[in-house]
Amino acid sequence: MLLALLALCLPPVFAQNARQMRSEVEASMLVTGTVDIERDGAVSGYALDQEDKLPAEAVNLVRRFVPQMQFEPVLDGGAPVAARAKMSLRLVAVPAGENQMQIAIRSAHFGDEASAEDTRTVRSSNLQRPRYPTEVASIGGKGTVYTLVQVAPDGSVRDVAIEQVNLTALGSAPEMASIRESLSKSVRRTARRWQFTPPSDGSTPERGYWLVRVPVEFSFYGDRERYGQWSAYHPGPRSSPAWALPDPPGFSPDTLVAGTAHAAESRFRLLTPLEG
Repeated sequence: MLLALLALCLPPVFAQNARQMRSEVEASMLVTGTVDIERDGAVSGYALDQEDKLPAEAVNLVRRFVPQMQFEPVLDGGAPVAARAKMSLRLVAVPAGENQMQIAIRSAHFGDEASAEDTRTVRSSNLQRPRYPTEVASIGGKGTVYTLVQVAPDGSVRDVAIEQVNLTALGSAPEMASIRESLSKSVRRTARRWQFTPPSDGSTPERGYWLVRVPVEFSFYGDRERYGQWSAYHPGPRSSPAWALPDPPGFSPDTLVAGTAHAAESRFRLLTPLEG
């Protein structure tokens, strides 16, 4: 399955030099839903988005793992409360012997469900799409840039950092490094012009800014990751700026859905180690 996916995502210009990178390619799927957490941190229920579109192996993995999860108690005013979290799971399938694949949950994100009407949180008001670099598009380069943004009290962007760039088309190591750099430059240039709407109560964190994550996908029409289908990708190296907050256990930027803004802080902390 992994080799078949790889063949689908290789443009001809990359095929000759891709062999050296194939061992690092993974088949991946992003699964989303909600999870209900009791006052003691135990899971009392969960629901998957569009479960009918998910393959049986993904549904069975979630069914086996999620009900056993344990969270730190969620606090409201210092007291434990029951809560519902938006759940996002990055599933990966890697070779495990001849004609065998091992499926696991590599990373997870749990946060409050975003709403355009929720004035208590920072919301995006203008996320101009970065330009697809011509030199990348012309050779079939595709991928997702995971961006961490400092949002100032007036809603402008104070600073931008690129945390990770995952590619869905392969080449030699120098070619892929060049693609990652070109995509990152395009996002940095545009992100500094993004605008956000601060909370209506006028509150500002003590550090003087909010942190928001915005994944940006670069792909051709019809090539975007389809929900419920495995896709091949080459995960890029992870980096964090000095001003980033510590990540919650099991988190990775590529658990976030592209095309929207996500608060970088979460009141949900998973205690159970992930399988992957």
